[in-house]
Amino acid sequence: MKLVATKKYPNLFSPIKIGPYILKNRICTAPMGASDLTPEGYLTRQNIASYRQKAKSGVAVVNLGEALVDSVRGKAHGRMVALDDVEILSSLIDCCDAIKQHGALVAIELIHAGCRARPEYCQKGPVGPSAHMGIYGEMVEELNDDLIEEIVESFGKAAFMARCGGVNIITLHACHGWIFSQFLAKSTNQRTDKYGGSLENRARFSLMVIERVRKYCGPQCPIEFRMSGSDLYDGGITIEESIEYAKMLDDKVDLFHISAGSFNVPDTSTRMFPSMYLAAGVNVPFAEAIKKAVKTPVATVGGLGCDPIQMEEIIASGQADIINIARASVADTDIVNKIKQGREDEITTCLRCNYCLSLSFVPHVPFAVRVLRCAVNPIIGFELETQSLLPALNKKKVLVVGSGPGGMQAALTSIERGHDVLLCEKADRLGGLLNTADHVSFKHNMKKYKESLIARVNKSTIKVMLNTEVTPDFIDKNQPDALIVAVGAEVIIPNIPGIDLKNVMFAARDYGKESQVGQKVVVIGGGLVGCEEGLYYKQLGRDVTILEMTSELAKESYYLHLRATLNEMEDAQVKVNLNTKCTKIIENGVYAVNDNGEEHFFEADTVLVSVGLKPLSHVVESLRDLAEEFSVVGDCFEAKTITEAVRTGYNAAITL
Repeated sequence: MKLVATKKYPNLFSPIKIGPYILKNRICTAPMGASDLTPEGYLTRQNIASYRQKAKSGVAVVNLGEALVDSVRGKAHGRMVALDDVEILSSLIDCCDAIKQHGALVAIELIHAGCRARPEYCQKGPVGPSAHMGIYGEMVEELNDDLIEEIVESFGKAAFMARCGGVNIITLHACHGWIFSQFLAKSTNQRTDKYGGSLENRARFSLMVIERVRKYCGPQCPIEFRMSGSDLYDGGITIEESIEYAKMLDDKVDLFHISAGSFNVPDTSTRMFPSMYLAAGVNVPFAEAIKKAVKTPVATVGGLGCDPIQMEEIIASGQADIINIARASVADTDIVNKIKQGREDEITTCLRCNYCLSLSFVPHVPFAVRVLRCAVNPIIGFELETQSLLPALNKKKVLVVGSGPGGMQAALTSIERGHDVLLCEKADRLGGLLNTADHVSFKHNMKKYKESLIARVNKSTIKVMLNTEVTPDFIDKNQPDALIVAVGAEVIIPNIPGIDLKNVMFAARDYGKESQVGQKVVVIGGGLVGCEEGLYYKQLGRDVTILEMTSELAKESYYLHLRATLNEMEDAQVKVNLNTKCTKIIENGVYAVNDNGEEHFFEADTVLVSVGLKPLSHVVESLRDLAEEFSVVGDCFEAKTITEAVRTGYNAAITL
């Protein structure tokens, strides 16, 4: 197994020395913390199981994510690992020990929110380099020398606490709009004293914190400095300044970790957590530019992890020394082992839908739900119980009807538990509605995800029957012990005059037929599918108008993906008409009325209907209870998203 990785990816699987430690390979997890901690900020058994699973994946370093250094003034989220509370030590030691059992090192990211601290979580009001009205409606107090000294000291003490808890590497979170970058960015630092003005002055706080961590933890404690290559907004730090900033720190830290973007301008989050519309490794050029200017090793991050060939090239070409992955390590909790063993085709590809991040992305979502979930990996959030998931006590004949994401997940989980599985698909290929992504360039990762599921099915002992419609007679003939129905959904055909004309197509049914789509396209329905299809045809050069009868676009989508989609639509100049209902379709366009009752005509060569799906309930009911155990999963239970399909498919299989 080692030979496979050494031959194919010699640079990716070469060791590297960071401080006193030798990392076993060049793949580490980026900071992606847990929000389902105790109210005090202590780690739970579930948290520890999650981090243990990451270590088992084969990464060199597991980063525990954001940890608080100052609960009095610096707290941004409701629950953060509390490194200013000695009671954290017992759970932190348990967590670090669990990670180290699998040969990985432990890092933790120290954070102070500064002017972005949320008042309801802090004992005192927010502070920052300069006074201004804060984002939560409270005045931000300008830091004086005494307060700066207190915060610097809190970083040193927190680092020492982390080291006492078993942490190997201290990560200083010096980007994304937190306190380090508040000092660096001219937009948040208007000081005229020794902390403001020149880049040297604006970097002074960073140097003080690094020195204090060294004082508490010694010269052998590795410091990873996480900084922005660019804040990506006017008034934020630029790549030119970041290069000079890195030169100042070159002999003072052990690893530069180069990210991008700032919470000060939320739309930059599409680069901070690269959306599906951006190329994998979109932030690598920032890392490469800084690496050319320093001697310290440099790590890169941003939409990486699912393409080992690209990762190998980044290291081999000298663009970076280490690849940090976050969402990819969630989508597939065995990702590095699969690469090492030559099973790259089995990697469950991250969709970059940002479901995982959007769930608790306050204040932009109503609540922090404090759980981590993944659209394509059903064990996320359940690592503790899946560690003890035993093979089935009684081997059963399982018939899975339908091969969309829910059906394939059910079949794969059933076979892993030792059952005898038959997977039937009415069409001539596996994939179900996942096949609708094949023609859309920015859904490349969804296509790869589908292909990884198919590869796993084909390599397993699952018996597959294509072009096979499952009927009561078929079930009677095969006599399964368990029947899992995953037949999906069908398009909703709205009752609109002209809906049956030749110029009408349906987004979820007539996909991949670009040659039949005219120059002027009107999309009826501004849900996520309608927006994505409209954007796709605009990118192909069509004139696109979306008609949505409500006041919002894609309101069912995850927040970060919604922001990315709307930004892309705006940049592409997709025309949108909200509160507009289609009343009639004719051969050269559609009529619609707005909320004021005004009628408008929209010229169109092609009318693309995208008003949703409805479960194939009649198929489900024709098969109900024809086996001792009967489950309905995915869209035929409720037409929603891949997330629900995968979860229900998995649940059906683990309860057999």
